[in-house]
Amino acid sequence: MMVSDNWDELMLPGLRTIFNKHLKKKKDYVAELFTVENSTKQAEYNQGTGSLGMMDEWEASNNQVSYEDVNKGYKATYIHKKYSKGLTIERELVEDDQYGEIKKKVRLLTQTVYYTRQYYGALIFNQAFNATYAGPDAVALCSASHPNSPVDATVQSNVGTGVLNATNLELARLAMKGWKDDKGNLLAITPDTLLVPPGLRKAALVIADSTGEPDTSDNNINIWKGSVNVIECDFLTSSTAWWLLDRERMAAFLHWYDRRKAKLEMDKENFNSEVAAYKTVARFKAGFDDWSFCWGSTGTVA
Repeated sequence: MMVSDNWDELMLPGLRTIFNKHLKKKKDYVAELFTVENSTKQAEYNQGTGSLGMMDEWEASNNQVSYEDVNKGYKATYIHKKYSKGLTIERELVEDDQYGEIKKKVRLLTQTVYYTRQYYGALIFNQAFNATYAGPDAVALCSASHPNSPVDATVQSNVGTGVLNATNLELARLAMKGWKDDKGNLLAITPDTLLVPPGLRKAALVIADSTGEPDTSDNNINIWKGSVNVIECDFLTSSTAWWLLDRERMAAFLHWYDRRKAKLEMDKENFNSEVAAYKTVARFKAGFDDWSFCWGSTGTVA
């Protein structure tokens, strides 16, 4: 078999096709949970803002428009981090027509790109109860001590310990319904999504899809049927933790910024070693601006 001197360059388009094809086949939890945006900066900064109070009666504001200052909220910072992985392909694999082995190597590179992305997406929830990984308000994503604003130390909670069942899910829903903004008005939360690890998929679907009320022999309707969507995420590390989410607020506050998307790139064949090097490099950052899109439970108390 004759092999061209630029065999490595000739292989690149085909290998990129394999790389992209296998990456698209896999379930992307990042796209399902995060608002994914491209970035052109070294870092992204989102300045939180407070709320406006209710509208004032016209007469109460001297028959003119009532203006109100908006308080500053917490500032969320997203500093991109760089990740890389590479592989080598020997000229002999091409000469000996070992394309199966070459494809296998590229698929492994695709797998590491996919796993890295999903790992850092799920990390937001895997660290949700850990105060070491604080959000913009200096406490964990799921905490009993979220301050209302930088100038108001009054706290609210979005954390529990109850196992996943219909009773505890209702308690979480009611707690979310009681959350208020920095002006003391209700946030009008809509808990409509349940995020669970694989071990809680059955319990979640029983709650979400049963015709009758779960966990009871009473002939009552299931109030959750048709009102909550279940997301089972393979990359959640706790077998007991679960989260109740407001999907609209999650889209507003849970961000993934791509500074440099992963793609297959090539380094020219080393003349002496006759080995071609292929790499993929990515820069990104994930995080959240505000905690009020989710209620989290460690699921440790029956």
